[in-house]
Amino acid sequence: MLGGTGCKNKSDDASAAPDPAALKAQQELEAKRNALMEKRQKLQEERDRLDAQIQQVSATGGDTSELAKQRAALDTQIETQSSDLSSLSTKLDQVVARGDAAAGIAAREASMSSREKAVATREEKFAERERVLAQREAALAQREKETCGAAQPMIIQQVAPPKGGAYTRKDIEPLLGKARAQMAKKGIQNSDLGPASGLESEATSAMKDNDWGKAYLAAAQLVATVDAIKIDRAFITAKYSRLNNRVNSAKVDEGTKQQLTEGMKEVLQKYGDGDFTAANRKLNQLSALVK
Repeated sequence: MLGGTGCKNKSDDASAAPDPAALKAQQELEAKRNALMEKRQKLQEERDRLDAQIQQVSATGGDTSELAKQRAALDTQIETQSSDLSSLSTKLDQVVARGDAAAGIAAREASMSSREKAVATREEKFAERERVLAQREAALAQREKETCGAAQPMIIQQVAPPKGGAYTRKDIEPLLGKARAQMAKKGIQNSDLGPASGLESEATSAMKDNDWGKAYLAAAQLVATVDAIKIDRAFITAKYSRLNNRVNSAKVDEGTKQQLTEGMKEVLQKYGDGDFTAANRKLNQLSALVK
């Protein structure tokens, strides 16, 4: 009776052990699949960034043809990656089917460990990016406090009064048209003009009253003021501060609030990179969300 409950058959132990070759092949395929998935994820993120750029350029009436070509190329790469990933997954399923259960479990555990490391790395990168953005925001606030704490009035460009000539609508409307075109080109909003923000309405009102001399002076001052504005660090600092005050006091829904929060972070990032034109364009888009 005791003999019947003796040691297990050695052949049974051998059959239960994972096949080293199958296990190695399975782990290699898992590693390749993870690498392909990560690469495809990066391509998709790049495509999302391009989509955002295309929307921004379209909103300002710019040419998006080159960006569209880049997006089409990314679509092709993503499709190729998806095809390769599908093929690799099929091979992996075949290896798992040929291998024993122990090999499959070991490979899956190795794959999960690799994924957990990748997730931890992405979380660390995200935390670092948030820290850098917070530093930039603090630096911008400090610079605002030091340089713009007291509102500095914009100097309205003075224009020599007309020398006795009689002005007409034909003299004034081209000036207003030039000012509007320059504002659109530079991305300047009326709120960016400070004390000069009322010059356009002053010119149009004076024309209605047939006060052509006053209308000409206001239009000419508006052109000179817009020409003098530079989209630089000081301009973005002041504009960011104005919009930030509006955002803090605005009553918006949760979705809009999230858009504004992420958008202001993007402005800070572009500001820190020295891309003031892009920062200004983003500020204009965010300004439209705040009523």
